[in-house]
Amino acid sequence: MPFDFKKNLPPFVKNILFRFYDKWGAEIVLDKKMVRMLSEYCKLTAEEVICMFKLAIKLDAYLWNVLNPKTKEEIENFYKITSFNIFTLAYWHMSRYQRRFRKRVLNLCNGDVLDFGGGIGDMCIELKKKGIKNVTYADVGGKNFEFAAYMFRKNNHKIPMINLSKEKVDGRYDTILCIDVIEHLTNPKETLKEMVDRLNKNGILVITGLDCRGKSETHPWHFRGEPDVERYLNSIGMMKSKDIEILWTKNQNV
Repeated sequence: MPFDFKKNLPPFVKNILFRFYDKWGAEIVLDKKMVRMLSEYCKLTAEEVICMFKLAIKLDAYLWNVLNPKTKEEIENFYKITSFNIFTLAYWHMSRYQRRFRKRVLNLCNGDVLDFGGGIGDMCIELKKKGIKNVTYADVGGKNFEFAAYMFRKNNHKIPMINLSKEKVDGRYDTILCIDVIEHLTNPKETLKEMVDRLNKNGILVITGLDCRGKSETHPWHFRGEPDVERYLNSIGMMKSKDIEILWTKNQNV
């Protein structure tokens, strides 16, 4: 019988390994191509871009606290106007943890894919590199949206873009990604219903943030996850994977 590390290791050894993994996962592996893209787009030197990586999340948090958005419209406006979020997202996606996680997400995708809340568009580009032909990007208009459009042009990818500030998602998809999105919404169930309605039968929803603990000093824009959200997803025809925490499949009878 194989040795089960999770069950059989002493607690103090587990703690050491978890601390090591957290430290290792948080390390940044600089993406030189992304640095160059941001340098060209923002008309900054590479050194200035790297400096912004380290400052951006603090500046984002400061702007949020100054604006103190409450309504859906005010929150959406924050994401439209902040110029710092493109640096925050790019830097976060360079961490070892995120690199491994995003590869895992890519391996789950198939068919026609929608990246809902696609941010700076880097996931869409990776999907195209993987060979997925039909990839659609959706997010609110603003700085992230504009930079994503720039990224697509520079990489010669014709990726349809849905401006959620002006239009709703249309069409049907085999895979919908909702990565680091739902914790930013005041009414997540409404958005979840919209996404489920856009899924084909047996389509998959890859989603994070359902169990978000709420705001922190560095992430004041996070909202606490609703306790019954998984039950709600079940009620609208979604079934959670037993093996993959972030994966939900649409019931073929829905």
